[in-house]
Amino acid sequence: MAETNQEPTTQRLAGYAALIERTIDTELVEELDFLANYDRGKKAIQEIVDMPDRQIDLFIRLCLQNSGRLSARRRDSSFDFLSDEEIARMESAVRSAYGVDSTATA
Repeated sequence: MAETNQEPTTQRLAGYAALIERTIDTELVEELDFLANYDRGKKAIQEIVDMPDRQIDLFIRLCLQNSGRLSARRRDSSFDFLSDEEIARMESAVRSAYGVDSTATA
């Protein structure tokens, strides 16, 4: 009887191992890619303007939510101190860092 009780436990452990492997192979890789892209985008934006990290974070988040572009409403409410050229260059930096196709947003 002890052998039959171990069988489901072994199968359960094998299932957990497969789940952990899948998590490492996909979700962790995706998260690391996102963070590497974020770092690239942030550094590129820092080369364009001098802005607090908190605002850069917001800019990146807003662009990613809107296909690589900052909406006019958000520009007016949060980034009205930036020029059109700075906004365009920053948007381009975000799209480039994350591989967002700029033709899909036009």
